Amino acid sequence: MNLTRILTAIAAPVLATVSFSNLAEAATFGPASNYNVFVFGDMNQSSDAEGRVAVGGNANFTNFGIGDRLENSNGADTRLVVGGDLNYQGGQIFGGSAVVGGQVKSNVNFNCGSNCKVSLGQPIDFGAAKTYLDGFSQQLGNLSNNGTTEYKWGGIHLQGGNSDLNVFTIDGSQFGNSSYLNLNGIQSGATVLFNILGDAVSIKNFGMNLNGINKENVLFNFVNATQVQTSGFSFAGSVLATNANFKFDNGNVEGRFIANSVTGSGEFHNVSFQGNVPVYTPSIPESHEPPVKPTEVPEPSLVLGLLVMLMAWRRNAAHHQQVA
Repeated sequence: MNLTRILTAIAAPVLATVSFSNLAEAATFGPASNYNVFVFGDMNQSSDAEGRVAVGGNANFTNFGIGDRLENSNGADTRLVVGGDLNYQGGQIFGGSAVVGGQVKSNVNFNCGSNCKVSLGQPIDFGAAKTYLDGFSQQLGNLSNNGTTEYKWGGIHLQGGNSDLNVFTIDGSQFGNSSYLNLNGIQSGATVLFNILGDAVSIKNFGMNLNGINKENVLFNFVNATQVQTSGFSFAGSVLATNANFKFDNGNVEGRFIANSVTGSGEFHNVSFQGNVPVYTPSIPESHEPPVKPTEVPEPSLVLGLLVMLMAWRRNAAHHQQVA
């Protein structure tokens, strides 16, 4: 049977219950797609995250709110996942529960019904998630520029073109020599990808003018940074920094935030990523599995994997048609 027909037949019942924007985001960020904040290591933070939070290491929160922009699930939805220990000093979790893999070292306050609680468990394989997202970040970092970048007049000036995906490479050290970024020439509805290079990046008291580009279509990819420090700066889009230990103060992230660790007082606003970037399809070793019985129902993880494969195939096919 044709591969496309097989994938479509399996995916159709799921597609009927999942919005396209959420499906596209799942194909982009994989295991982190449902989270406003996704950190592989420790998180030490005050302020708030409007959506779900996942922390692979220890979480230390002070006057920190989680999930206040999500609908109240009365405990059915998990709003916080912590792989290590949780220390929650002030603040509250809105409308859902928490799952902790280590020790719970403080009381946890819920703004919710009686069903909201803390459970013990390890629902996320953070190691596998990091492997996937590392590969995705590197794939994006290898994309060729199709916009121009100039450092002049005390700013970073970017000029786009007539493309659905506009890729800019920025020398991270230039943020220290500039006070603003100005973006021009992007068509309506297009995606903007900033590939930021450098091991250590500092962005302080910095302004951005995206000239009407939707923050849902903007992605900041810190390709090889291990240290990022921001203060007085707001990311008008999602952040992908899989190897970076983030010091994040006095600012916002208007989208998804993925990093190795994070410390500070910045706010995380629950804005979905709706941009169109190449789907990451990691190579899978050959295996010799027994035939699947026709009556068996695929597991959700298998369905998600098949959906990602189908979307990647369709995007590649569409790309080849455009080139032809």
